[in-house]
Amino acid sequence: MELAKLYPNLSLAEEDGAIHGMSEEVQLDGVEDVDRCLVGKVLSGKKVNREAFKGLIEQIWNPYGNVEVELIGDNIFMFYFINREDRNRVWFRSPWHFGNSLVALEKPEGIGNISNLKFNKADFWIQIHEIPIMCMNQRTAKWMAEQIGEAVELPAESRELKLGKTEEVTVVSLKYERLLEFCFACGRIGHCNKECQDEAARKAVLYGSVNKYGSWLKASITDKSRSRGVVQGNASLSDRSKPQENSQEVE
Repeated sequence: MELAKLYPNLSLAEEDGAIHGMSEEVQLDGVEDVDRCLVGKVLSGKKVNREAFKGLIEQIWNPYGNVEVELIGDNIFMFYFINREDRNRVWFRSPWHFGNSLVALEKPEGIGNISNLKFNKADFWIQIHEIPIMCMNQRTAKWMAEQIGEAVELPAESRELKLGKTEEVTVVSLKYERLLEFCFACGRIGHCNKECQDEAARKAVLYGSVNKYGSWLKASITDKSRSRGVVQGNASLSDRSKPQENSQEVE
């Protein structure tokens, strides 16, 4: 049984003895350890081969710094780096995949309570297609990105054009780079259509006239510098990431 599942039932009685506080020096050492770690979950309904995953991660991440990999839960792994810089090099090159499954990474904070990590977010480069000329500027690009999620980085080469006023509604298409396996029925990452447990979503795909999700959400990578992050393997959400539908309205 995982220790994390026992924490809610943990209590202290008088006969257990005194409560001892850690020294400030020990706490500072612990904070430094947390700052050098990442925790990742392979979003797959199948159990990942621990040794295969560990070997591939250590091999693929070796150019960015030495890393130790430890299994700490169901498809959940702890990654120990020598320093924060090595950790950040891996973090900023996400998303990473194992086989066709996304590896959702989290930066632990504070005391590093793993049970508080949700693994429900991932960074993706998103291509926005069919944009009118007046919207090809940094300000509008940032605004559109914020309608999808949190804007992390914008391409520096965006054209600088002034915005005009218009009442026209424009529909743009979204495409995700390095988006591998996801469900075309419910839109969640971590399983395919035949494994989907959302009955309403499956019926909508079977009997609906328009599908919200499909292969058109996957983009080809035009910038080769963004092609990193794929870990090849043979592995196939309790907390799942979900792509937006394939269009957004811009007023």
